[in-house]
Amino acid sequence: MEDVVGRYLSDKVFCDLFAGTGVVGRSFKPRVGKVISNDWEYYSYVLNRNYIGNNKELVGKEELIEELNALPVVDSGIIYNNYCLGSGSGRQYYSDDNGKKIDAVRQQIEGWKKSGTIAEDMYYFLLSSLIESSDRIANTASVYGAFLKHLKATAQKPLILSSSSYTLDESVHEVYNTDANVLIRDPVS
Repeated sequence: MEDVVGRYLSDKVFCDLFAGTGVVGRSFKPRVGKVISNDWEYYSYVLNRNYIGNNKELVGKEELIEELNALPVVDSGIIYNNYCLGSGSGRQYYSDDNGKKIDAVRQQIEGWKKSGTIAEDMYYFLLSSLIESSDRIANTASVYGAFLKHLKATAQKPLILSSSSYTLDESVHEVYNTDANVLIRDPVS
């Protein structure tokens, strides 16, 4: 990368207005003084809020991941009701058990946030971990593909939450979930 953009990046600001999964911002994060990341899609914001926004070690994160993995499934929730065959939705993005487990984990993370048990950085770390882990057991042909008619082997494996990654650094980065036209005309900071 240094051969393309130069060797003196440490005092530069890198702005990614359509960040998506954050792969470009993540590669620049350790090399520049600041990353500004934005995407209209909330899932992208969640991922980038973790990858770009988190820069300090999150104490206790592995214990929380273990606690989430130990949760029993819930009988219904947004994922099960809308993306699992057993709910009557006609969709098969996840196995019934995995859909119920995703709902249990998501509800617990939200409960911890509302009760003040976890701070904002941990909240986005846990959500990012759930998104990544759920994607690994999704019954789709690709990230944006439609669901498959039969559960593929990876979709039959039980959901096991694993930790999302992020790079530790001393910089303060900015992550937004807004219209890029608005952000570029009227920057928040």
